[in-house]
Amino acid sequence: MRYILLIGFLTLPLFNLQSQVKKLVRHKVQLGISSGADNSQHSHYILSNLSLHLLSGYTGAIQGFQISGISNRSFLYANGLQLSAFSNVTGNLAFRPEKQLDFEFRGVQLGTLINKIEGDGKGLQIGSYNRVSKTFQGVQLGLMNAIQRGALGLQIGGILNYAPKRNSMAQIGLFNYSFDAGLMYEKGFFFMRDHFQLGLINITNDNHGWQIGLINFSKDNKGIPVGLINTNTSHGEGNLAANEIMNTYLTISNGSKYLLNRLIVGYNYSWNKNINWTAGYGLELKYYKNKNYNSVSLSHDLLYLMQRNEKWTQGLPTSRISLNFSYDIFKKYLPPLQVGVSYNIGYFSNEVAQLDLLLIMKETQNRTHWIGFDFGFKL
Repeated sequence: MRYILLIGFLTLPLFNLQSQVKKLVRHKVQLGISSGADNSQHSHYILSNLSLHLLSGYTGAIQGFQISGISNRSFLYANGLQLSAFSNVTGNLAFRPEKQLDFEFRGVQLGTLINKIEGDGKGLQIGSYNRVSKTFQGVQLGLMNAIQRGALGLQIGGILNYAPKRNSMAQIGLFNYSFDAGLMYEKGFFFMRDHFQLGLINITNDNHGWQIGLINFSKDNKGIPVGLINTNTSHGEGNLAANEIMNTYLTISNGSKYLLNRLIVGYNYSWNKNINWTAGYGLELKYYKNKNYNSVSLSHDLLYLMQRNEKWTQGLPTSRISLNFSYDIFKKYLPPLQVGVSYNIGYFSNEVAQLDLLLIMKETQNRTHWIGFDFGFKL
């Protein structure tokens, strides 16, 4: 008797598997209050063209429309529209029909809370939380969007966009995360061939496109980051120098190889004694002659000159365009030398600023133009 029970226990999964591969039965229309009131025991073997339920809909596959008041579930795949007040789910990676599917979903999922594709998808998802467990081509619009595998398209998220595998897409939201951006497809989505991130904080492993945000993180940046703080492990540098206004200022630059963002802070303790300190932000275009820190750069900085014994709100705004050259003349003994020349526009009268400037080009009641210099070392 024990052997009979053991054989029955071992062979039970085979009967379940045989029942799973049962062919789909086409029902053009399913109507009812909810799945269970109609075709209840066989709903997951039904292929519907129209599934319309007052509460929730459950079917094997959709080739058309699945509409319900609360939630929709398509067990195998859906080609068309899933529309509900709260949630839509399609696909099941543990069970696929006789022929392999290219996509578990093609079409539009529209639900206020959750839209979920278990497998590959193509189309549009609109809801609070949109998730695809494999690859996706299309648009996700919600508070939080996630694509677990490769992605091609657009994510617009109020809070978070998440694509941890290789992709070519645009992410627009407060927080954006992607991996190897711009390497998934040879052809981009609409206007994009590479990657685009726009948000408060953007994070990617390898960036091959654009990052625009307050803070941009990347391990290797072959694209163009634009932000207040850009960090990556391959393109960053610092300069310690003096100019005609400040006798000590520090510049920290980071970004891509040819376009860097500059954070500037300086302190003055000798010349131009009316100016105490300065801070600023700028952009720098750089050309490298070789890897020995021999470079030519063109930068535009916006500076704020703080006067001694004055409130910080009474600082002097200045625009500075600089052409700088660096050369590793001292080789192993000292850091590379940097020299440069600049054209400056101060939005103030020099009678107020009392700057000791050698080459004033033009001076009016509210502007002062002068030629300046930079001299220092690359760190």
